[in-house]
Amino acid sequence: MKVLFVGSEVTPYIKSGGLADVLGSLPKALVEQGVECSVVLPKYRDMKLAETLEYVTSYYIWVSWRREYCGIFKTELDGVTFYFIDNEQYFGRPGLYSYDDDYERFAFFDFAVLEMLSHLNIKPDILSLHDWQAAMIAPLYKERYGYYEFYHDIKITFTIHNIAYQGKADPRLINDLFGLGDHLYYNGNLRHDNCFNMMKAAILYSDLVTTVSPTYAKEILTDEYGEGLQSILNMKKDRLVGILNGIDYDTNNPETDPNILYHFNKDNWKEEKVKNKIALQRELGLPENEEVPLIGIVTRLTWQKGLDLILSKMDEMMHRDVQVVVLGAGDRKYEDGLRYWAGQYPEKFSLNLKYDFALSCRIYASCDMFLMPSLFEPCGLSQMMSLRYGTIPIVRETGGLKDSVIPYNEYEMTGNGFSFAHYSGDEMMSVINYAQTMYANKKHWNHLVDAAMNSKLDWENSAKQYIDVFKKLVDE
Repeated sequence: MKVLFVGSEVTPYIKSGGLADVLGSLPKALVEQGVECSVVLPKYRDMKLAETLEYVTSYYIWVSWRREYCGIFKTELDGVTFYFIDNEQYFGRPGLYSYDDDYERFAFFDFAVLEMLSHLNIKPDILSLHDWQAAMIAPLYKERYGYYEFYHDIKITFTIHNIAYQGKADPRLINDLFGLGDHLYYNGNLRHDNCFNMMKAAILYSDLVTTVSPTYAKEILTDEYGEGLQSILNMKKDRLVGILNGIDYDTNNPETDPNILYHFNKDNWKEEKVKNKIALQRELGLPENEEVPLIGIVTRLTWQKGLDLILSKMDEMMHRDVQVVVLGAGDRKYEDGLRYWAGQYPEKFSLNLKYDFALSCRIYASCDMFLMPSLFEPCGLSQMMSLRYGTIPIVRETGGLKDSVIPYNEYEMTGNGFSFAHYSGDEMMSVINYAQTMYANKKHWNHLVDAAMNSKLDWENSAKQYIDVFKKLVDE
């Protein structure tokens, strides 16, 4: 079976979020189970490992009425072939997104992917599309390319990583960028809420829709989480599958992580993990105390991530015997709110308003608890990384957080973390207080850390589930 993944970012080449981690890890896991996988993404100016790329070919393609240069580069890594779409006008600029012409840039990318198949004689069994940047490949395939003999019998899957980002655009772009007729807007295929909606188009035109956790697949069928597309998804709910993402256990490994000072595993963490805690307290200017619970938060500072709950309860939290370290950047109002509390409690609160991968690894490896009270979380990777490093997650029961964190039962001594159900600051504090009580009982806490480090959240099981759904689709 051959699978071609299409997305706008992939580790280790370029990353802005969790999409890159998925497209960097899932194909590798599938290859290990005998699937032939390749990935295609834009060739950005700022990408890493550019020196490893090999030029393949170039040609011109039509993007509606525009005639544009398209170069193809490739490389191989971990048994996966990576293709890169080159166009200096669209991708030879800093960063990945947030340009005024983003819709035009990724319209070019979508056409380039479909044209690449015939130019390089690549015919996958499954074309796996990810998020709105690749969404229009589905209608382009069904309305234009699928009629040509070469393109027959390719199955299309579309993965929703975050339904809040749908690719909503001016209806005039349907023809101007994609060369498709207005009838596809007026018949509703490409229209939603009186605008051109790329994600809706992908949902309707794909043979299968997947998302990144079983709970999120259920949530997006509801008014609360569906972001206006719940009725469309309910129409196709028999073609909607939720598969929990994993993390790469080779990359995220406390035994080998070059970003932490003291390596450890599930056998020696009692001796070594606390050394990282003291080192982090020293690095961040916090009092060095191995007994006080150290709570880590690594996140984008946005409304989705539960910052309103954190800010509303920060004063109460600071009156507990805890230390808190925050790493991240984002909305100004949350940054300013956190600055205020950092100023009020400099001996207990370390604020780091930046993105720093190495520091994030030290936080995962050094803290006792990891707070993630998201309003919604399609999958979430931070709670998985905290579990991998033996740092106990405290999460709200939503999306992938609910699927990966099992609440601790002190009587049965089961579970690997703590959770609360409602988006409530009081519930969050109640669970933090309970976690602190368990922390004081070394029998319970040691059992929890053992359970966390024995949690299996790599890609092996997820890859098996993808293989099952892909095979069923190909056999139809």
